[in-house]
Amino acid sequence: QVGMHAIAEDEDRLIEYALERLAKVPGIVVYGDPDLSRCPRTGAISINLEGCDHAFTAAVLNDYYNIAVRNECFCAHPYVREMVMLSFAEVADSLTNAEIEQLAEMHRGMVRASFGLYSVRADIDALVAALGEIGARRDELMPLYERQPNGDYVHRHFRPDLGSEFSTRSVVDAMLEG
Repeated sequence: QVGMHAIAEDEDRLIEYALERLAKVPGIVVYGDPDLSRCPRTGAISINLEGCDHAFTAAVLNDYYNIAVRNECFCAHPYVREMVMLSFAEVADSLTNAEIEQLAEMHRGMVRASFGLYSVRADIDALVAALGEIGARRDELMPLYERQPNGDYVHRHFRPDLGSEFSTRSVVDAMLEG
């Protein structure tokens, strides 16, 4: 009933707002052209925080801010690797091979925030504030996480009881009781 054109226009406004806000976050790397007239986007922005592995950023967003994002290469491994390497182009001449290898390993993927019909500016504000805090508190947060063999990060102390948190039975039982 709303119409796809109206949804696309709203999505473009949200993306423009997000790009403007993200540009002000210290240490943020936004992938792709931020000018929507040159490079239209479809409801998603891929980013990294300098000095943070994409999986670490995603884990902290989830654990501390209740913000769900996708991370890694999004089934587009060659494209993601090219975008990441382009982001190093400006500083590559001033880095040693070891430093370039370390950066490439740390940023072997990206964090992707997706927006949809349900998204509002407050969601973007929350994401931008969280990314700013993660960047500012990186040295404090990193020791709280352990990198797993698969590349994911798991909090050393916080372990939700997923069986009760996401139990279909408990949801149905609560609905029947209420």
